[in-house]
Amino acid sequence: MVTLIIAEKPNVARKIAYALAEGKPVRKTIGKVSYYEFTRDGKKVIVAPAVGHLFSLAPKTKTYGYPVFDIEWVPVYVAEKGKSYAKDYIKALATLAKKADEFIVACDYDTEGEVIGYTALKYACGVDPSKAKRMKFSALTKKDLLKAWYNLEPTINFGMADAGIARHVLDWYWGVNLSRALTSAIKRASGKWMVLSTGRVQGPTLKFLVEREKEIQNFKPKPYWVIKMILEKNNSQYTATYEKDKIWDEEEAKRIVSEAKKGPAFVEKVEVKQQKRNPPVPFDLGTLQREAYSAFGYSPKKTLELAQRLYERGLSSYPRTSSQKLPKNLNFRSILQNLAKLPEYKPFAHELLGKGTLKPVEGKKEDPAHPAIYPTGELPKPGELTKDEQNLYDLIVRRFLALFMEPAVRESMRVIINSNGHRFILSGARTLKEGWLKVYGKYVKFDEVILPQFKEGEPVKVIQIKREKKKTKPPARYSPAAVIKKMEDLGIGTKATRAQILETLYQRGYIEGKKKIKVTPLGMRVVEALEKNVPDIVSVELTRAFEEKMEEIMAGKAKRDEVIEESKEQLIKILKVFKEKELDIGKMLLETTSKDSVKVEKSSGLSGTSSRSGASKGENAKPSESSRKRLVLGKCPKCGGDLVLKYNRKTGKRFVGCSNWPKCNVTYPILQRGEVIPTGKTCCNGAPVVKIREKGREYEICLDMNCKEWKR
Repeated sequence: MVTLIIAEKPNVARKIAYALAEGKPVRKTIGKVSYYEFTRDGKKVIVAPAVGHLFSLAPKTKTYGYPVFDIEWVPVYVAEKGKSYAKDYIKALATLAKKADEFIVACDYDTEGEVIGYTALKYACGVDPSKAKRMKFSALTKKDLLKAWYNLEPTINFGMADAGIARHVLDWYWGVNLSRALTSAIKRASGKWMVLSTGRVQGPTLKFLVEREKEIQNFKPKPYWVIKMILEKNNSQYTATYEKDKIWDEEEAKRIVSEAKKGPAFVEKVEVKQQKRNPPVPFDLGTLQREAYSAFGYSPKKTLELAQRLYERGLSSYPRTSSQKLPKNLNFRSILQNLAKLPEYKPFAHELLGKGTLKPVEGKKEDPAHPAIYPTGELPKPGELTKDEQNLYDLIVRRFLALFMEPAVRESMRVIINSNGHRFILSGARTLKEGWLKVYGKYVKFDEVILPQFKEGEPVKVIQIKREKKKTKPPARYSPAAVIKKMEDLGIGTKATRAQILETLYQRGYIEGKKKIKVTPLGMRVVEALEKNVPDIVSVELTRAFEEKMEEIMAGKAKRDEVIEESKEQLIKILKVFKEKELDIGKMLLETTSKDSVKVEKSSGLSGTSSRSGASKGENAKPSESSRKRLVLGKCPKCGGDLVLKYNRKTGKRFVGCSNWPKCNVTYPILQRGEVIPTGKTCCNGAPVVKIREKGREYEICLDMNCKEWKR
C-alpha cells in the first residue's frame, strides 16, 4: 500500500514528511524535484510538492478578438510564459502517481488550495479527485500535522473546490474579455496597439478610488476660525478650545474673542471618567494587514507574503482567514511556556502562566476553514528571520499575549472654563492601569495628556485668547490598508485576493503613491469611459452579487456550472453593449493615453484570482520585449514619433528609441536601475526629461548625454 500526499509547496512537503515519518524521511528526486519517502503505521508514504497552481485556464484555440468562452485547463507553463519550472513538478507527480494506491491532498485548506489539489489530481496524476482524501490543518507543527493524519477527511472539500474553480473561470471570462475589449477600443480609435486591462474585481475597486479622487479634485476649501484660550496653572501653560470647534463667520469669531477676553474666567465644571479598554481581538488577515501597515508601513501584499513565510516555517497559523476566534482545543499554556523561552516575551508569558484559567478575548467574525492567526509556540532559530519577518512575528506574538491580559484603565478629564459666558474645553487623558498595554502598547497610540487638579469655581489665569483662521480639508486619500478595508466592507474580492488586486492596479499604471493612493489620469479615464458607456463593468453591486454566489457554491446552496453560466450570460450582454460603443470608448481612452504613459503587460487579466504560484525563480521571469516596450516617454525630436522604453533582445539592457524605427534611428541611453517616469518636459535638442525613482529617491535627468545639467 503506497500513499501519495500532495503538498502545496516544496518546503511544506518537507515539513509534512518530517512530522509524519517514523524516524527520518528519505529525500529523493525526480529531475529537479525533491520528494520524501517514509513509513507510517505500516504504510509506505510519499510526500511530493506542487508549486502553487500547476494548471491554469487558456483558450482551446488561439484567438485575438472577443468574446471568448471556450477555455480549458492546461499546464501553467502553456498558459503563461516564464513558468517552465512547473513542467518538472507535473512530471514528478505523474510519475509518482503510477506507484500510488491512495491519494491525500495536503494543500492549504482554502478555495485556492483545493483548486491546486483538484487540478493536480485530475490533470497531473490522472486520478478522479473524488477518490482522494484530505489532510486538514491550520498550522504546520508536528502536533497539528499528526492530528490531521489521524483525522483524514474522506474527500477533498468539493464546496471549496467548486467555488474556487468558479472564481477562476469567472475571473478569466471577465478579465480576458474586458481587457481585450479595452485594447480593441484603443485600436479602433487610433489604429495603434496598446494593451489596457480591467477585471471583475479590479474595475469596481478602481471605481471607488476614482470617486475619492474626484471628491478631492472637486473639493473647494471653506474658511473657518477656531478660538483658543492659553491658560496657566502651576507655572505650566495649557490650551483650551472653544466649545464650537468651527466658527464659519469671521465677525462672529471676532465678537467671541472680544467678549471672552473681558472675563472673568473660572472653572465651571470638571468631568472625570474612568473607562476600561479591553484587549484587541485576535488577528484575521485584514486586521493584520492594517496593523502591519500602521506599525511598519508594510503593504497588504507584503504582509501576506511575510505571514505566509511564518506559517510555512511553522511559527504562526494559516494567515488567509477571516476569523477572530481561536481554536477551542488550542493548548494556550503550552504555547505560553514556549514563548517564555524568548527573553522579550518571558515576563508577560510568566505573568499569564500564573493565572488559574486562560480565556482569550475574541471577536465576532468566524471562518469555517481556519481560526484567527496565532503563534504556534514553535520558536524561530537565532538568525532565521529577516528583520521584516521578525517585525511581523513580534506583532503576532504580542497580540496573542495581549488577548489573555487584564483590561487597561484610562482616565479622561474634561475641564469646562467659562469666560464671560463663553465656554472653553480643556481635555486630558492618562493611563491608570496598563493591563494589556504592557505587552502591546508599542503598537497602540494613546495620548497621555496629564492635567493638574482643577476645582469647580476656581479662577483661571488666562494668558491669551486668540482666533486662528483655517480651511476645510478634502477627504483623505486611501492608504493601501484602507483600500483592503473598503473592499472588505463592500464585499468584493476575498481575503486571499484583495492585496493582489491592489498590486495589479499599481502595475497597470492606474494608481500611484505607496502611502496615499492617487489615481493617475489613465485610471480616471478608464473608469469614466466605462461608467459612461458600460457601467456594469465597474458595478460594485454586480461584483458583490457574484461573490455571494460563490459563497453559496461553497456552502452547497448553488451549483458551480449554473453560476458560471449566469455570469457568462451577463458578460455577453455587457460585451454586446461595449461593441456598440467601442469607438466612443476608444476615443475617451485616447484622450489620456496619448498624453500619459501606460504600463503594459501581456496578461490574462485575472485581477480577481489569487496568485498562488510556487517559490521558483521562474515565477519572476522578466516580461518579453513585446510586452514591455510601450512606456511612452515623449515625442521624437526628429520625426515626431513616440520615444519609448525598449530592451535589447540579446543583452536585456534598456534604452530609449523611436517607435518609427527602422525609418527613424533616434536612440538615447538610459540608466539600468530604477523606475522610469515621463515628465512631459523636454531639454537639450528636444530630448525628453524623465524622472528616475530608485530606492526611495527621485530625480530628473535629460536623456541627452551631452546635457550640461545631466542630473537636474
